[in-house]
Amino acid sequence: MNVKKLTDETIQKSILIPDGESHLLIYVINCLGHAPGIKIYVMSSLKRNPVRFSKYVSKYKYYQKTKDDGEWVHNINTEIKRNKIDILMPIFEIGIRRILKNKEFLDQSTLLTALPDLKTFTTAINKWKLAGYCENNQIPVPKSFLYTKGDKLLASSFEGIKFPVIIKPLEGFGGGIGIEVFKSRERLVKHLQEKVDQPTIIQNFIKGYDIDCSILAKDGEILAYTIQKGNLTGKTPFMPHIGLEFVSNSELYEVVEKLIKSLKWDGVAHLDLRYDEEEDLYKVIEVNPRFWGTLDASYLMGINFPYLLIYLTLGHQIDPITFKQENYLNLKGLIKSIKKNPSFFVNKRKFIMNNTQFRFVFHDPVPTIYKYIDRTKNILLKKIRGH
Repeated sequence: MNVKKLTDETIQKSILIPDGESHLLIYVINCLGHAPGIKIYVMSSLKRNPVRFSKYVSKYKYYQKTKDDGEWVHNINTEIKRNKIDILMPIFEIGIRRILKNKEFLDQSTLLTALPDLKTFTTAINKWKLAGYCENNQIPVPKSFLYTKGDKLLASSFEGIKFPVIIKPLEGFGGGIGIEVFKSRERLVKHLQEKVDQPTIIQNFIKGYDIDCSILAKDGEILAYTIQKGNLTGKTPFMPHIGLEFVSNSELYEVVEKLIKSLKWDGVAHLDLRYDEEEDLYKVIEVNPRFWGTLDASYLMGINFPYLLIYLTLGHQIDPITFKQENYLNLKGLIKSIKKNPSFFVNKRKFIMNNTQFRFVFHDPVPTIYKYIDRTKNILLKKIRGH
């Protein structure tokens, strides 16, 4: 089934996103907004989310944030009944984990999008568990060690560690937060003892480059995927790239396929890998068992992951789809490119409309306008308070 046939088929369904406070909401809306027949309902603990003004959102319902799973599920069931929801689609790891823990209490009149089971989800999202899983299943992964606050850091603790090393939180954060590189044992020990409170993974730093793979799978079979390599960095080396190149890479795909098949993965995932120049192979760094920040980039390359997930959830067959191998810029990347070369905006108009995030802003500008209004207000308030 090619992209044209898929998007031309009208699926008259309503979906509810129960964790609309996630920063990923705008990317999911960007993709689903261009899918015919889909009515999007959003439930969120964030009252002033600019995405509530999207022309693609049929209804945005605010509920006060609660840590009580029972209350949260009750609110979900209320929205399901009130709006006659066909499909429930959690988009971020916090919401997905809560859904997996409470599936039996959800209104059974609605379908839940394809998700891994809780054990598989927990293995994938925890970098230490994932590293152990990969080692046990002969899947390339960096040499890894676990540090927990209070651990005695003896010389023997570093047996097998090859400096430089990179450290990361086991779960959460994202966007490069909490990631640091250390070239010596002394600096690493000092940092761990003085500044690290949460469990942290230590890995040998790989000389090479990052490359990602986004997938949709059913029972471990990959049904759709894209491979993307950063070509324009953000503010720091560990922040997501603001420019991408979509590429074909059979060696990387084999590594991803082996992992996804062994996990018997259901649903979407975004895998971070790194090419090891010394060993000439691709190693799994982490698995994000949810949607991701370059979701709309994949859409522009021909793969609408949220829509395909709905299609799969409804029991339809997904035939192989080939993604375009082209470059992509998000808004920050576009602005950076224009600042560097002002003629870019004039000479690359077709590229800007077809291969950048500007395409989504052009068709649905209000969320972005409100986002920058709110941001400007916050900056001005900080300056006023500073005086």
